[in-house]
Amino acid sequence: MMNQRMSAMKKRKYIVDTTLRDGEQSPSISFTRQQKIAIASLLDNAGVSQIEIGIPSESAYEKETIYQIIKNKKNAKMAVWSRLSLSDLQHCIDCQPDIIHISIPVSGIQIHSNLHKDEDWILEQLFACLELLINYRMKNISIGFEDAFRSNDAFMYKIINILLDFNIRRIRLSDTVGTATPSLCRHKFERLSVSAKPQPKFGFHGHNDLGMALANTIESLKGSCDYADTTLLGIGERTGNCDFLQLIRIARPIFNFGVSIEKAEDIQKKFLQITRL
Repeated sequence: MMNQRMSAMKKRKYIVDTTLRDGEQSPSISFTRQQKIAIASLLDNAGVSQIEIGIPSESAYEKETIYQIIKNKKNAKMAVWSRLSLSDLQHCIDCQPDIIHISIPVSGIQIHSNLHKDEDWILEQLFACLELLINYRMKNISIGFEDAFRSNDAFMYKIINILLDFNIRRIRLSDTVGTATPSLCRHKFERLSVSAKPQPKFGFHGHNDLGMALANTIESLKGSCDYADTTLLGIGERTGNCDFLQLIRIARPIFNFGVSIEKAEDIQKKFLQITRL
């Protein structure tokens, strides 16, 4: 009874585990279809709120794997990932997931230097993608701001207002190249939450290039951020992402993630058995 009262007093936050998407971008890590199905089942059965299960446009094999995971789901929301691309988005729609997550470059470096485009092109692509989603009556959409912590806030405000007009309320800030700090995360979410009305449900996706993924995630959750991206063992692109077990273990005195520490430890143990990492 005491544990139940203590849990009720904690702020409710939600885990979005991306082991099957960003985690597989780790050097030398690749999961088989059966491994992916087993990992998704582990996370689903343990009470993880949302599982990012892959990128449908990657290959026909990956798309079929995503079909199988969605077919076997129980409680967790299954999300797929898309670039700001009509063809990518069509592959996502084909899978009929619970959530489609669309990544939008928002920093000048990503837009001008990497894509060789401009902000007007980003907005044109966004409107085209939103029109496609409306035509298919897809309602559960999450938008990710790529390289959000090196971005121009004014451009993000502009996109947020567009999203709110389309009744899209899930927005994830990604520290794509791992340059964020805890104080920057706190201030960025504070500024966006004050300016956006009605306030979206914010999420944070951190990379661990400076060893700050866990600290940045916790600091974001202390503010207006509700969703934390994690991976098992902290695997992921370059130096990895926020570690699933570490986040639950360290932040459990202040947050209720809907996953007990015992279940989190059991997931990691079984994940190691499944993958032999």
